[in-house]
Amino acid sequence: MSKVKGYNYTKIFTDHLNSNKKKVFNGELIYPRQMEIHLPADREIACNFKCNYCQGGSVSHLLDNWEPNALSVLDIVGNQIPFHIFGGVYTEPLMNEYLPDFIDLTTRHSINFGIHTNGSLFTKLEDDRKFCSQLIKAAKSESDYISVSLDGASPKSHSFIKNVKEDFFTRIMQGIKLLCDIRGKNKFPKIRVTYLMQKKNSDPVELEQLVNDLKSYGVDSLRFSVPYAHYGRSHEKVKEYKKKFEDKFGPKAHNIVKKFISKKGDKTNIFWFGAENQDVTRMNFKQCVYSYYQITFAADGYVYKCSSTAAPEFSHTRLGKVPSTVPEFNDLVLKNHDKLFNATNCWINGARCNRIALEINDQWRNNDLFSG
Repeated sequence: MSKVKGYNYTKIFTDHLNSNKKKVFNGELIYPRQMEIHLPADREIACNFKCNYCQGGSVSHLLDNWEPNALSVLDIVGNQIPFHIFGGVYTEPLMNEYLPDFIDLTTRHSINFGIHTNGSLFTKLEDDRKFCSQLIKAAKSESDYISVSLDGASPKSHSFIKNVKEDFFTRIMQGIKLLCDIRGKNKFPKIRVTYLMQKKNSDPVELEQLVNDLKSYGVDSLRFSVPYAHYGRSHEKVKEYKKKFEDKFGPKAHNIVKKFISKKGDKTNIFWFGAENQDVTRMNFKQCVYSYYQITFAADGYVYKCSSTAAPEFSHTRLGKVPSTVPEFNDLVLKNHDKLFNATNCWINGARCNRIALEINDQWRNNDLFSG
């Protein structure tokens, strides 16, 4: 379990349920701790990058138009769901024209938010509509965050890794600095950067320059890790990937960034996140309690049990279409709390838990989720 503030998901989960184990699977309508919203980009393409390691690289990129319905329902539900996450298995949220409306909604209801993005559109959106300024103003506490998937330390390595021809790297770095500058001395929203290490983007000299730049901007955290295998692969294929890539390159990558890992008191928290945190060998439980943590509006217009299965290939976790009324939404929330849902159906279909779901379900299975 991570000790980094904001990453202790088990505590977040138990706090949301007031440490009351009896609330789980008792038939009561309990809204989850967070709503994950996978906006359907611009409905023409799912993302402006073509990363070969993208978790959504092996699933269908279906895009639907459902944002007005979602906004209407979530406006009525208000802060009964206290956290909204904007991201996507295969979509880039900053490409969607409704994102500012969703951020306005979080402001009206004092809902915390998180955004997962490739960061390529921050400067353009600030020029067009002062979007970055809006984001910073919308933040209410240190729980709010903006997470940028960078994955490159120079224009060359970034373009190669992201499979694009333009120099997006410079633009993204300008966007990260812009966010930090607008935030100024305020402590929120937290500005996070994630970096997936591969052979083509792990040059120590480039990485040192990147780390120094990000620290000078004032980002709050920088997480290094290696890419996981695509969703949709059998667990046997995932184990093969682990053996061929994670087990061999992971330690090398970790060794490269060890010198950058932050020490106590450092303003920028730089850390390594090992592949063991999402090891499929730990996914051997049947009952899933993750529904009390999250529910997902997916880019294809359906509501799914969780964010990592929010794609057409995992239709067994579909709860229904994105609703247009609150009673319809409530029915889907109750349906999500299905005591008899068998998580092994996820494994059969090539689905995997994200780190949060794995951590929570693992401890639920071992009967120590609410201990202490």
